[in-house]
Amino acid sequence: MTPNPMTPNLRDRNKAKRRHAIIDAALELLRTIPLSELSVEQIATLAEVAPATVYNLVGTRDQLLVACVDRLVEGLEDALLSIDLTSDPIAAAFLVVEVSSEAFIADGAAFRQIVRAVNGLASEGTTIAVDPGQFEIAAMRAAHEKGILRDDVDPAATGRQISLSYNGALFAWSAGLLTDDGFRAAVRHGLWSALAGSAAANHREGFLDQLRRAGADLVRAGFGITEN
Repeated sequence: MTPNPMTPNLRDRNKAKRRHAIIDAALELLRTIPLSELSVEQIATLAEVAPATVYNLVGTRDQLLVACVDRLVEGLEDALLSIDLTSDPIAAAFLVVEVSSEAFIADGAAFRQIVRAVNGLASEGTTIAVDPGQFEIAAMRAAHEKGILRDDVDPAATGRQISLSYNGALFAWSAGLLTDDGFRAAVRHGLWSALAGSAAANHREGFLDQLRRAGADLVRAGFGITEN
């Protein structure tokens, strides 16, 4: 009997479909219940699979949470790849943090819980995909070539600093230390801080002006310095 060459592909597609259903189910549940109440049985019921299938296709609950974050980041790829990083690298760098932060905010009830848990996993060595850093590095290299950054600045370091600030704001938001507006202001503040510190003299004042505005937005969002 000749084997059907389509069978493995069909099997892979079915696995992928069930895996997506499992992640969808976890996100749907976390929009209405706390993470502490989430169970494999609930996920399996909503996804219409057996509990063992959740483990087989996704893994442990921790792996499931990382898969949820990875799903969101994968969903951003088309939007991020469509950004022109060379013609206006500063606008591109701004769009990267804006698009990324809005994706988390749009599903905040689920992702505040997920990111908070994944942040704890990161300290144990778990790899997560929350990293617009490569796009920021590419934008900063373009900015460096255009003379927007100083000659003595390493554009990769500037891009990585923007990414580190973004992740810090993301984790603060997930912990409830930042509101949605505070998250937006914090990622902008991190961007403009890195740019103001790296800018060529004729661009610095413009970045400082943006930094002041972002700082004022942070204060309005309740994340400013208060006097006792």
